[in-house]
Amino acid sequence: MIQLKSICEIRTNNFHDPDMAMKFDQLWNEATPYKLDGTVLYGVYSQYENNYKGDYTVGVYRESQIGDLNIDVNTAYKSYLVDHHDPMGVFKTWQKIWQEEEEGIINRAYTYDFEKYEADGTITIHIAIDTCL
Repeated sequence: MIQLKSICEIRTNNFHDPDMAMKFDQLWNEATPYKLDGTVLYGVYSQYENNYKGDYTVGVYRESQIGDLNIDVNTAYKSYLVDHHDPMGVFKTWQKIWQEEEEGIINRAYTYDFEKYEADGTITIHIAIDTCL
């Protein structure tokens, strides 16, 4: 179990929110002080309206002994290592995830997905997978 403490969160849509980029900028700007001190950060995606085309909530979290959110690491996840040297690496990885979903390669559970931002710059995206077909 990963215990996470909320820093901030937003509600948005990948395709129908004209303010999405601005919201993400504000979200990560609020988290900057934590990033500067080497804290491992998590971008957690939840409360999906339906699939990746619908509304969802995304928040920035940090690990904490007293958490607002507990993520069960025993859930089935597929992990994607992001090219963190590419400024568009996170976005390109999400495009790959959406493509894999469209092609039936993965069957997403739409519970909690998360990006883990390590102090060394490594970024991994973990997608909850529905194993019941």
